[in-house]
Amino acid sequence: MATMGPEDRERFARREGEQLGSRRDIEPERQKSIKVVAGGSITEAVCGAATVVLAIIGLAGVFPGYLASIATIAFGVALLAQGGALAARYSRVIHETLPYEWDTRTEIGGGMGAEILAGAAGVVLGILGLIGLAPSVLLPIAVIVFGGALLLGSGATMDLSTLSGNITNERLAHITRQATVAASGAQVLTGICAIVLGIIALVGVDPATLTLVALIVVGGSVLLAGGAITTRMASVMRRHA
Repeated sequence: MATMGPEDRERFARREGEQLGSRRDIEPERQKSIKVVAGGSITEAVCGAATVVLAIIGLAGVFPGYLASIATIAFGVALLAQGGALAARYSRVIHETLPYEWDTRTEIGGGMGAEILAGAAGVVLGILGLIGLAPSVLLPIAVIVFGGALLLGSGATMDLSTLSGNITNERLAHITRQATVAASGAQVLTGICAIVLGIIALVGVDPATLTLVALIVVGGSVLLAGGAITTRMASVMRRHA
């Protein structure tokens, strides 16, 4: 049997070292991706809760115009937070989700882009409404944009339920996955609802009230989705701790 010469042994040792180093690098990168996504989801949930509270206070008659604009800005920040978190770790996220297929890349990439664009548009439209530039037109438009973003982002929420899904506690894995799937379904329904309410408000049927109601709906949706994804990420971090 042929024996390895000095050069072969050196090449073999270098290859083994590279493979060991790559395995050591995977876990910190996975942990970083999980933490970034969890941070974006927490921010999303907090901003969603703020949107709901501000819209409810506005419906109660306390500065409804100003609070609707501020709630629109808050919801825009919520979308930017989650979309930005996915963008920051996009390459790792699509490798960690199952199955790693074209559909997964398309859904996560499309949802990420929709959330970033809709979030930026919402912030701009909210600021314009806050300074008094046609709020009865701009805020319903923002609500329609938010509804579209929720529809496009529902697939990404679904795929995030499989992120680093190797959890030892099967019951916990099932619960967190089902919560994320439910949040994805809620996003579809609330997205459609927001689009309908925004269109009705845009044609002049009580735009202030319908805009505030739509903001409560979309704010509750991202609060649910952000909480579900955060719980999922927390369970994964607990698994890898």
